This record gives sequence, structure tokens and C-alpha cells, in this order.
Amino acid sequence: MEKLSLATPNLELVPPCAADAEALTAACQDPQIQRWVPIPVPYTLTDGLEYATTGCDAAWAEGHAAIWTIRLGDEMAGNVGLHRIGQGAADLGFWMVPEFRGRGIITEACRAVLDYGFAPDPEGLGLKRIGWNAYAGNHGSARVAQRLGFRFEGISRLAAVGRDGLEDDWGAGLLATDDRTEQPWPALHGPAGPQSG
Repeated sequence: MEKLSLATPNLELVPPCAADAEALTAACQDPQIQRWVPIPVPYTLTDGLEYATTGCDAAWAEGHAAIWTIRLGDEMAGNVGLHRIGQGAADLGFWMVPEFRGRGIITEACRAVLDYGFAPDPEGLGLKRIGWNAYAGNHGSARVAQRLGFRFEGISRLAAVGRDGLEDDWGAGLLATDDRTEQPWPALHGPAGPQSG
């Protein structure tokens, strides 16, 4: 799959590159990202460089993931991607740099990624379904998925491997044919989390 960039009225979504390694490494020192995103801890500059180059390059080239940095002007505000692409489906994942949370940036970025994922070939990937999962308790990520129109599909008990062992996993899905208006998720209530998923 060829790398490509996406744009929204306020953001640019650009595939990671070596120049992003320092910003990625700095962002991944955030305790909330370390809690909710399966990254190495401690997260070193070597990790950031490997992710921004070898890891993301291979994901794009092999067609199993499309990953972007979220840029607001000259600053990297976060990361978003479609993962496990195959058989007409993929999973949405995202996280935000702490100082950019709560400003609607991740919702805008994810909408662009969903548009690309569902758009027919050659404008997009022609996906039929995009899934979302997060460790149970990640209310920030859940609120983003809810705003994007994802339908909550349930809790898989001890189905996710967390840093300290198995954790419950929240799951939701969005079909290409779904209305993308905000959905009620009555099963999930709690304080805002880090907007990562």
C-alpha cells in the first residue's frame, strides 16, 4: 500500500518519519499514554525511531496498517491509524499528546481516517467495517468513538493483554452503511481519560 497524507480544515495527517522520533518519544513519556496504549515502557528514542521508520514503513508496505501523525501547524498533536487491515475490515487506534486533548482534534482526525477507510477504491480502502477496542476504563477513548458514531458491542472479559496482565476489553464497531451521528452508550460512564485507543 502506498503511503499518503490526509488533510482536514485544521489538520494534516502525515505518515510518520525519522524526523518525528523525538516528538513521538516525548509524547510516549505521558503516564496516560503508557497506561492505555501498548507501547514499551520505558519508551526510548530508539523506540521512537524504530516506530517512525521501520515499523510504520513495513505496516504501510505490507498493507496491514495505515498510520499517520496528527499535525496542527508545525506541531505533532497525536497519532491515528487503521490497524489489522484485511478482508474488508480494520481497527481504529489513536492517541493524543496531553496538551492537545479536549480540543476536538482527535475527533476531526479520526473522521478523516474513517472517510478514507470507507471510501471506495481508488479514493480509499473500501472497508465495510471499522472496529474500535480499548482497555475497560479508558473513558476518553470511548467518548471519541461514541462521538464518531461507533456502536458499542460489549465487554470481552479478560480478553486484552495489559501491562500487568489480562484486562477487560471494550469493543465497538462502525459499518460503512451506519449513520455516523453520536451514539448512546449507556453502559459506559466515568471520568474522562486520555483520548487514546
